[in-house]
Amino acid sequence: MQYRWAEEGELEEGCIVDMRAPAANRVAVLFSPPHVSERLARQLTRISSHQVAHGAWRQGGAPAPEGQWLSVTRWERVPGAWLPAGWLVAAAEEAGTCIWLVNEDECTHRLQNDMNDMLYQLACKGVYLQCWFRCPPPSAGPRPTPVLRPSEPLALP
Repeated sequence: MQYRWAEEGELEEGCIVDMRAPAANRVAVLFSPPHVSERLARQLTRISSHQVAHGAWRQGGAPAPEGQWLSVTRWERVPGAWLPAGWLVAAAEEAGTCIWLVNEDECTHRLQNDMNDMLYQLACKGVYLQCWFRCPPPSAGPRPTPVLRPSEPLALP
């Protein structure tokens, strides 16, 4: 996982963030330089690489059915004083949610909005899945029909 400034011509006109998977499961998130600091991109790379390498997030299979969200992840710009000393970004996670707290001086409002649009496509649609150590990942097969009533009356011994 790598977050970096885009080189000239890598992003389409008007695009300020995009994701690429160039080779061998290496994913790159490209930023338009005026919208993000290089230091923030380096910290995002370090944190995201740790999450992916240790299995907290993995690539999913088919997209989730319309209207069904698998997880929610987004960026929230916050004052730098809210973050630990020396940190420009921190991830607050729990099952089903990952909120990235990003130093508001390190990226623009537009990048936050465009990043959130991209994260919606990746996490809410199941392109990337959040995996927790005590919770098995979702099965690849269809889910069973929920039991609405017992098949026979409960008998007490």
